Amino acid sequence: MNEAKQSYQQQFFERLSTRFTSRSALVQAVAEDLHVGRDAVYRRLRGDTALTADEMMHLAAIYQLRTDLGGSSKERVPSLRYPEDRRPITNEFDHFVQLHSRWEQLKRLPGASFDLASPELPIYYELSTPVLRAFKIFMFGITTWNLAKWKHLDFSTDLIDASLHRLVEDTIRDHYSIPARELWSIGVLDVTLRQVNYMAQIGKFADPKDQERIFIELHKIVDHLEAMVRTGKRFPLGEGPGPRSTDFRVYHNELSNTSNVVLVKSRLRPFLFTTLVNPNYVATSDRELCEEAQQWFDNLVEHGNALHAEAGKYAAQYFGYLRGLIRHHEQRSKVGHSVF
Repeated sequence: MNEAKQSYQQQFFERLSTRFTSRSALVQAVAEDLHVGRDAVYRRLRGDTALTADEMMHLAAIYQLRTDLGGSSKERVPSLRYPEDRRPITNEFDHFVQLHSRWEQLKRLPGASFDLASPELPIYYELSTPVLRAFKIFMFGITTWNLAKWKHLDFSTDLIDASLHRLVEDTIRDHYSIPARELWSIGVLDVTLRQVNYMAQIGKFADPKDQERIFIELHKIVDHLEAMVRTGKRFPLGEGPGPRSTDFRVYHNELSNTSNVVLVKSRLRPFLFTTLVNPNYVATSDRELCEEAQQWFDNLVEHGNALHAEAGKYAAQYFGYLRGLIRHHEQRSKVGHSVF
């Protein structure tokens, strides 16, 4: 019986080894995943210590491995799933508590960096100013999260507690601590501007001046994005580049139908996140899916236009277009317009 168990355990580790470039990388990752020392992992690899059922299922879930005896690891079906620590969203805090915890973990990965492609303004820019942050959280609440308590209310900044503002600000700061490459579309502001104007049209602003405040904040965000692009560094809004600022590269590909994807890379292993009913997301550490997404991202970057200090006229045109779009919606809001 013990020999059979060890044989199956050996098969499982052989499948697991295909996810790593070296035995050392496998040992280090498994030690972190199981919260044991490297010696304990080596004992399991040799068969001196048996993997518990919980340990095996935990590793199988992380690396999307088959746990049956038949077949090979190549026969598995890669999949995206909600993170294991995800909890149902029952209030406006839940999503951001979980998101903050995840980024606290990711920023500790050795050599961490990430690639992001988004058809919309990335959430950590969109939530960087107080009124727009409150508005977007409210919109997530009445749409994606279906929070009953807000369903029949007008938007008001008073609905968002100060402690939630602090939590989101801390989470945004975590994002800035990691070097990034980002791929933006020309329509990054479209969804937000449509939401703002629609809510104004149907009279859902408790304070009508909040619409004007959001337009002012959007201008500040665009100014901030341009400042980061031109310096090639990431830093929070209201600050400037410093000695600890991380590297930042931005690209624009006019031909791409951009998915909302985040690829987190490190010396341990990659992670792939993609939105499923924004801002909710699913994730995987499956190497095959991560490699396919990485090839897709690199291809778009290779055939796109870089936005940086040397881009000169092109970068000026890109940010000029965004500012013109905000001004256009500001003017429409002042003269009034139809819902559609």
